[in-house]
Order: sequence, then structure tokens, then C-alpha cells
Amino acid sequence: MLEFFDDDTKTGIASIYDRHILFNSKLIKYFDSAYKVRIGIDKEENQVYVFMISKDYALSGEINETSLLPVSISKSYVRVASKSLINFISNSFGLKIEKGKSIQFKASYDEAKKAIVINMEDK
Repeated sequence: MLEFFDDDTKTGIASIYDRHILFNSKLIKYFDSAYKVRIGIDKEENQVYVFMISKDYALSGEINETSLLPVSISKSYVRVASKSLINFISNSFGLKIEKGKSIQFKASYDEAKKAIVINMEDK
């Protein structure tokens, strides 16, 4: 079977720092319509889910405003900054993140869930 190389994969890296999560350039395209993000965790599957929320949906009132986080998008990375989010993730998965350092995890886009999934077991 002939298989062709395609560098446009759905897999990237999520680096978790003590105050934010940084997604590499491979995942930027999935944030193109994101006004805010909503983060969920699945302890049984050891995964963090990042859902991109459009401006219309964020302002509709259907989602509790306190569960939405701002997102910063640049040409080479995406950042979600929240010390309380990092504490939540760290406590949930037993992580110890030193100030100024990061822990990198593989992350990919899940078409069915329409979310980026960070695999907390795959460093």
C-alpha cells in the first residue's frame, strides 16, 4: 500500500508551565475561531480537554462565564493563562511544575469531540 508523507498532522505539543499552558504551532489552526476556551479533565482516561468557544456562544449565557478562559493566539503558539487552572490540573494529575519550567505532553485534535485532547500519560 502506497502511503504519502503529510506534515499537516493533528498532533502537537502542550507545554504546561506553572501559570499557563502553551500549545505549539501544529495546533494553532484549531483555535482560529476561539474567543475563549473551556477546559475539562477526565481522570480515568488521564486526559485534559480544551474546547474552543466562539464569541457568540460565549456571550449567549449558555455557559457559566466563570468556566471560560481567555486565549492568546500568536503566529507560533497559543497560550491559555490561569494559575488556578494549572493548580486544578496539577492537583488532579499529581504534577509538580517548577517555576519557569514546563512539562510537555502530546496533544491532538479530536474531530468527534471538537476539542484538543492533552494526553497526560504521553510526555
